[in-house]
Amino acid sequence: MAEKLGASGETINAFETARGEKQFKNAIEKIKLAIPPSLLINGRNPLLLLHDALSDGIHEYTDAQCLEFATTIRLILTDLSEKISMALKEKTEVKIAVEKLLNRNKPKN
Repeated sequence: MAEKLGASGETINAFETARGEKQFKNAIEKIKLAIPPSLLINGRNPLLLLHDALSDGIHEYTDAQCLEFATTIRLILTDLSEKISMALKEKTEVKIAVEKLLNRNKPKN
């Protein structure tokens, strides 16, 4: 997504470095500044929210509590995927609109 949205080389490198991390928490730390504000959920990094929820001592909870956490995690993942999809769609739509404006005076064949 970073490449498609025209992120800086530094941001893309941060994602590449994070990809090589063995620990997810360390990877998230490397990219925390590269997460655009539009992907935050209530001002929070959704990746950290999910990591914290999934890293918690899950075997200490009842089945009902685990089901509640699963539902919450699904909501966070759904919201994140919708935001990513919208960001990519908006970028494409804006690009097409700009091209139409730039080409408005060119003769049609």
